[in-house]
This record gives sequence, C-alpha cells and structure tokens, in this order.
Amino acid sequence: MTTLVQGEVARGTRVVLREKRLGDAPDDYRWRSQGDLSRYDAARPLTMTYQEYLALYREELLYPSPYRRSLAIEDQNGRHVGNVMYYNIDTLRQEAELGITIGERQHWGQGYGTEAVRLLVEHLLGRMGLRRIHLKTLSWNRRARRCFEKAGFVEYGRAHRGSNEFVLMELCREWPAARMAEGGAS
Repeated sequence: MTTLVQGEVARGTRVVLREKRLGDAPDDYRWRSQGDLSRYDAARPLTMTYQEYLALYREELLYPSPYRRSLAIEDQNGRHVGNVMYYNIDTLRQEAELGITIGERQHWGQGYGTEAVRLLVEHLLGRMGLRRIHLKTLSWNRRARRCFEKAGFVEYGRAHRGSNEFVLMELCREWPAARMAEGGAS
C-alpha cells in the first residue's frame, strides 16, 4: 500500500482514508440498506431505491455540505471497507462530531476501525486545527467503545433517544498526545 491513492487524505499501516467517489455508492447503499448494520447507528435501513439513492449521492458529491464530510476507508488491498465521517462542524467552537462504519464484516474486530479513527483524529486536530471531537455510540456496542477509547476518547456522559442509550465520548486537542499512543484513558 505504498502507491498514492487518488483523493488520499491520510494513510496508516493498513488503512487509507480518501475522498468519496461515485464508485463507492453501491457499497454505501448495501451497508445502509442492511437492517442489522443500520441498528449500529440506531437508524432504520434505507427504503429508497438504488436509483433514488444514487441521485442523492451524486448531488452530495457535487455540492458537499460545509458542515459534514465523509471519507472512504480502504484496506491494504485498496478495497472500500467502510466510511469515517465528521459532521456538525462548528468552526466557532472548533469542534465536530465523529462517526464510523465498517461495512465489510470480515474487517470487524481487526483494528481497521481503530486505525481509521486515529487517522481522522490526527487530521482533524492537526491539519484542520479543531479543538474538540465528540461522538455518541450505543451503550451496548462495546467493540465501538473500545475502538474509540484506543484512539484517546473518554466518556463524558450518557444520553437517551427513544429506547436507545448512548455513551457520549470526547477527545480534546489539549490532552497529551501520549493519551492516544497509550490507547486511551488509563
């Protein structure tokens, strides 16, 4: 994985974060249409047709929102395996919310998510100059919580929406860089 990837934003040992492409739409649609995957986002699966989804996808690529950005996660073989995104971007407070989806199940529990989150955190805090990154994850999703802890996030509260309980986590630029290297809070 040493050749430059078109639209590359960040590169790790096994993961490349890159700009989204129209060619990612079939994977994204498949992942968002699967009920068991959408439950990790406390969301309903997509019910629109692929053609309807593709029209919205094209529009988002042509006219991206200044408050939301999604990046593709590629594995060491160049396969699109998931997405990492930041949204609710607040330039005055210098913060954003983070989310991640590893859509390909064979990549679950193998460190792809942790590496992708770490790369995005470095990009947001370093190159973009954000001060704080926060997220919410379902309380029962222990794998996601551990991934975020390894990237340096700490729990700061809980929230409920409908029947779902969420763990609220954050990471601030002022915290020592060693926190991320140590794999989160001790």
